[in-house]
Amino acid sequence: MLRSTFLGFRTATSALKVNQSIMDVVGQNMSNINTSGYTRQRLDINSVAFNTRDIKYGPTGVVIGQGVQANGVSQYRDEFLDLRYRLQAAKAGSEEVQLEALNDLESVMDEISTEKLEGQFSDLLAQLHSLASSPSDPVMEGVVRTSAQMLTQMLNNYSQQINTIGDQQLEYLRDGALVKVNQLMDNIAKLNKQIRNDNISGNPALELNDQRNMLIDELSSYLDIEVVVTPESIGGGKTVDVLSIELKGSDDGSVPKKNIKLVDNDKHATLAMNDTITDKVALKLTDTEGKNFDDADFNSNIKGGQIEGYLKFLNGKGDFATSATDPFENAKGVLYFESMLDTLAQKFAEEMNELNTEATKFDADGNPIFGADGKLEDGILKPLFEARDKSGKITAGNIKISDDWANAAGSYITNTIKKHTGDGTGAVDNILRMVSKFGSKETFETSASKPLFEGNFQEFLTYTISRLNLHKNDVQTSYDTYAESQYQLDYARSSMSSVDLNEEGVNLLQYSKSYNAAAKLMTTLDEMLDTLINRM
Repeated sequence: MLRSTFLGFRTATSALKVNQSIMDVVGQNMSNINTSGYTRQRLDINSVAFNTRDIKYGPTGVVIGQGVQANGVSQYRDEFLDLRYRLQAAKAGSEEVQLEALNDLESVMDEISTEKLEGQFSDLLAQLHSLASSPSDPVMEGVVRTSAQMLTQMLNNYSQQINTIGDQQLEYLRDGALVKVNQLMDNIAKLNKQIRNDNISGNPALELNDQRNMLIDELSSYLDIEVVVTPESIGGGKTVDVLSIELKGSDDGSVPKKNIKLVDNDKHATLAMNDTITDKVALKLTDTEGKNFDDADFNSNIKGGQIEGYLKFLNGKGDFATSATDPFENAKGVLYFESMLDTLAQKFAEEMNELNTEATKFDADGNPIFGADGKLEDGILKPLFEARDKSGKITAGNIKISDDWANAAGSYITNTIKKHTGDGTGAVDNILRMVSKFGSKETFETSASKPLFEGNFQEFLTYTISRLNLHKNDVQTSYDTYAESQYQLDYARSSMSSVDLNEEGVNLLQYSKSYNAAAKLMTTLDEMLDTLINRM
């Protein structure tokens, strides 16, 4: 078989073109070395085989290929690393939101200073000790009243600050996280449309892919998502990839079950607050087909991401939860620690009010008669504390000293409950009962009679703060673990996808030499052809 005269020129020309394209790609990589989210590109090439399809008889002699050709430009990217990174981003995002909110709570319930709530309990106890030395002294009782008033105001302040933290987190969710999630889904849908159109035109749109990947990474920190790529036929045997994003763990109601689509090519869902549910913070979602998801099952299936972190913190009641299946309600959030503080205020007011009862029923020895529950069988109740609305249940937010005590001109605290022949102004048995109450064990329970703690008032406060500290430390540990895993995965992705100046410099030298070699091949072939035609 005679070799084609200009076959070598074709081979050399293909080498020149491919090496020029490779150097263009190297130049693109080097120019974007500092571009955020840029993924290193490469030219996909393959050798061109000798075509014998239309030859009746097989070729004889040595068969040599016909050079090299470029198939397109692609990226150095690992989808498995992307999947793992986004999974860790969702976990870290949830813990990060809770950690920041718990840090705010911890700063409110910080008992390091002696001028905090626990110190005020101690001050009230000290003033009651002083009153025991001077019973029925209006001046000393005024000091006790002032100390009690400061205690109620401190409980009010604690409750108000805790409520403020809850309101702030709700605002961050409504006006921050949800708005950002909707923006991200909208931008991803727009990029999907643009990338699809470019792909149909033959443009790989790699830079647009980088922008989309950055948005998907950011979205994964808000929700636990799954990215699905599906080939779509465009005719002529060609296909383009269509990207959709689904919310993992959520069921769209179909059989078999499917995840809810957040983004489907150029369509996207919308996430918003569900204001029809008033007993807790809930979300509603309108998917890409216009179907609404606003029930409890949808909210409880939101797993991972900052959205989950907000829902856990805002809805978390811990031991006070009424549902055994709601993962958000069973978490320890702002409602849990608010309820713990309310429990302390209720128990303290209940016990102190009971102790300030004047006995009216006595035995033969003049001692008051107590019932099986340890309370006076009969007496005149003189409450020391009440709710601000007077008819409502006492909480840390509404507790105050009673108007009767605040307006009392003389002695109001019951100093004795025994029957005396005189006025009994020097007796202090009941004041001592109040003093001993600060050290006695009490049973603290939820409204559903679920046991919380046994101990005195200050011990319960310490227990509450310890639970906050331990919970925050647990969240901190989880966040550190997930954040470190996320960092390591991002480092692995960067090792593959980011531009290395040294590596690109080596490529530049390597392919410039290849280009020069192809040019030399072209020159040599020209000399050979001149010899063949002009000198033989």
